[in-house]
Amino acid sequence: MNFKYYILSFVLLLVGRYNAQDIHFSQFNENPSLINPALTGESGVLRASACYRDQWRSVATPYKTYGASVESRFKTSNWDKVDGQSMTFTKSTFNRFAGGLSLYSDKAGSGNMGVTQLNASLASFVPISKNSQLSLGLQGSLAQYKIDFSKLVFSNQYDGYQYSSNIQNGESVTNQSFVYADFGGGLNWNYKYTDKVVSSNKQKKANIGIAIYHINKQDKSFLSNSNSLKLYMKYVFHGDFLFGIPHTNIGIAPSYLLQFQGPSKELIAGTVIKYYIKENSIYTGIIKRSSVNFGLFYRYKDAAILSFSYDRREQFSIGISYDVNLSKLVPASKLGGGPEITLKVNTSNPYLYQKRKKAD
Repeated sequence: MNFKYYILSFVLLLVGRYNAQDIHFSQFNENPSLINPALTGESGVLRASACYRDQWRSVATPYKTYGASVESRFKTSNWDKVDGQSMTFTKSTFNRFAGGLSLYSDKAGSGNMGVTQLNASLASFVPISKNSQLSLGLQGSLAQYKIDFSKLVFSNQYDGYQYSSNIQNGESVTNQSFVYADFGGGLNWNYKYTDKVVSSNKQKKANIGIAIYHINKQDKSFLSNSNSLKLYMKYVFHGDFLFGIPHTNIGIAPSYLLQFQGPSKELIAGTVIKYYIKENSIYTGIIKRSSVNFGLFYRYKDAAILSFSYDRREQFSIGISYDVNLSKLVPASKLGGGPEITLKVNTSNPYLYQKRKKAD
């Protein structure tokens, strides 16, 4: 049996006990609905993004993951800042809602095993001070799992000398595709302090949250002779921060992501260094901040993640990352993991653009 068949047998083993991790990305902060539905609408009035990931090409038939999302705040007039001096709250202050839709598709292996997932998210934001707010998010999903068993190779199909597709695989396959509904929810705390004087660069931002997915523990199995296989609940703990270094053009943005789903876990932590480029508008006297960003992250017992991104006036950005495999698979992967690319468009909001003033 050659190496390819060993790989296919391994993939089949995963199918028989299909409780694998959910879709995930190395640029996790660019896919908020996969982390916490309470992040829906947090970053701007209207946000749209697309992403692509290619993994394990150096080992076997690669995992290919595609995604797209759009989210928007409802009735943006309710999102005005709270009066910083009087701490005045109005009725509309507590009527801050946002919604979003996202679609993800993940396929792997010769049998094209994968999932297509449509998510609808809704979040409500409640200010607790002039600079911070709490948000509660809910998400409903419709997912389809699918596999083509005719393209897989089973150990029963070897006659002792070679593989033969005419030999029955010996498996009781009842479904090659099934659809189910899924539900999740989360809570997030957000803090944002924006400079009154851009040159001081004293901005501070933070998101800290927790989310739970697969609350209904959907049963799922491709094989009729398998015991009931329930999708494990997933628990997510996350945080991202931004600290400006005073009187410089540099910001530091550390973040972390902890995900636990049955026997599977994913732990990622790292930092992005942002270099801001000041661009003056000759018509409005407003500074719109662009930046180039370099990141280094580590996925526990798996990979180092190198990333680069460019934010154009905080309205458009492109990000590229690459996983350098550091796991026990290195002899086969030769350090190769997978590239990932993300595109994002974000409309302006009251916090993005700051009037140019003379520094104190």
